[in-house]
Amino acid sequence: MVVLVPELSFLTGLSDLQKNSRTVKEVMWEMMQSPRKHYMRLTSLLQQIRDSPEASRELERWGLHLDTDICKTQGHILPLERINLQHRSFFPEEDLSWHREVTKEVSISVISLNSWLLVYPKRMQQLAKDLLAAMRSTCGAMGMQVGQPTVQELRDERIESYVKSIRSGLGSQEKVQLLMCITPRNRDDMYRAIKKLCCVQDPVPSQVINAQSLMGHPGKIRSVVQKILLQINCKLGGQLWGVDIPL
Repeated sequence: MVVLVPELSFLTGLSDLQKNSRTVKEVMWEMMQSPRKHYMRLTSLLQQIRDSPEASRELERWGLHLDTDICKTQGHILPLERINLQHRSFFPEEDLSWHREVTKEVSISVISLNSWLLVYPKRMQQLAKDLLAAMRSTCGAMGMQVGQPTVQELRDERIESYVKSIRSGLGSQEKVQLLMCITPRNRDDMYRAIKKLCCVQDPVPSQVINAQSLMGHPGKIRSVVQKILLQINCKLGGQLWGVDIPL
């Protein structure tokens, strides 16, 4: 059991006001540091506390003592597992990431996207065209096919307009594999309304995309589109990769 002293503890995490892309990027960069760098920073912090007379006096006042090193323990190192795709198998790199392989190779099971609905505000018409072009140029390497969607352009960006257009689009087609919505910004109320409609009222797989994630240099957009296609394949019932069972 770990007992925390309230006067020496601080609340961590990000508030809603601090949730911007730059802050999140900096936090993720800090979290992705190697174990060695984490260790060096912790030992540096311990050294700074020891070298600070004020900090040392405060610890003495509480009857606390900090060790010169962090607690060390021997962990169990598991062997690497082989990742299986449809036509090849491989072992992941040291960072345990295989995003590059699954976006350049055919997945175990691929579901093509033939009948789907695309909803976006009219002012984002060019962005929607660029997204569709990027999806079609990227899907081939994954063994996936993306057909022409049924397009619903909105006159405004109100939640009611999205809901009305989605209901109209779903009602006019017998079978819709996927609903894709492009939203102008990150709005929780709009996201919840779309997901409630697609999960409860008119069940259909859905993909909500923040328009800001599609803006930037081509390399970034391509990476975003690849992740979107992987998600869509899973939502349609496809299987990206697998491991040998039993482990």
